[in-house]
Amino acid sequence: MEDQETRQNREYWFVVFAAILYGTITAGGQFFSNLGLSLYEISFYPVLFVSLILLPIVWTKRQYFIKKEMILFFVSYGLIGAFLELTQFGGIVLGVPVAIVAILLYSQPIWTTILGKLMFGELITNRKILAVSLAFLGIIFLLKPWHIESVGPITGIISALFGGLFLSLWVVWGRKSGIDKKHFITTTFGYKSFSAIWLLLLWPIVGFFIHKPNIVRLSISFPSQYWFYLLIFAVISALVPHLFFYRGIQKVHASIAGIILLLEPVSAAILAAILFAQAISFNLISGGALILFSNYLVLHEK
Repeated sequence: MEDQETRQNREYWFVVFAAILYGTITAGGQFFSNLGLSLYEISFYPVLFVSLILLPIVWTKRQYFIKKEMILFFVSYGLIGAFLELTQFGGIVLGVPVAIVAILLYSQPIWTTILGKLMFGELITNRKILAVSLAFLGIIFLLKPWHIESVGPITGIISALFGGLFLSLWVVWGRKSGIDKKHFITTTFGYKSFSAIWLLLLWPIVGFFIHKPNIVRLSISFPSQYWFYLLIFAVISALVPHLFFYRGIQKVHASIAGIILLLEPVSAAILAAILFAQAISFNLISGGALILFSNYLVLHEK
């Protein structure tokens, strides 16, 4: 039988694998944006597809049901997911450069470490502080903010900052689902289905403030291959990594998972180099090395 350390190491690698696959989100978003899909179409349809794929499994297997006492948890988790989708892209929509938005989003491990301490009593060790610092320094090297002439309007910066906070809350709520021993299939289905519901409920509110079709349009008039691309995107960037993440977060502390997830921008940068011929620069190598080293520190913390 596996000992506790072996099981915990396996859970770490589940989160690592999820973080690498999450890197497809940025590349996929760019791909669909190039096809002319709106922000709401890119955000909503993959969430909907994951829910529909898991629905037959949840419906036929009673152990995966969302029980009555779980409803409030998933209502709040779905709202976090909907706000995460909107705020992480809000900075870009409001004119803040992508690099600045990304740096503010990836302040997530700082918030996650603090929230992990407040909610679960997770220790804030010197090793974790060092890992968070190195990871954030790696993000700065990766994104090169010193090349940005303007940081954009304050409203966009605030939106991106809230995006980092909601990303942290997503990690923390995922950890709570693990502590409560919710099955990872149940958590994935509950999170995605309630996020889809909240996105629909928030759609007229967003449309009231933002009238641009490339933001709020929600059409079904796509070529058939676009639907196929959206389905593949939903499976690779959401369904599979979510299942691995929620399985791993059952044992991995929220603060450690937050640091591991910083592998996402490294994966995204490499994918961008492969798919969009973006150069692999010294900044990518040095920033990625710092992020990988920060993961080494948390993965080998006793």
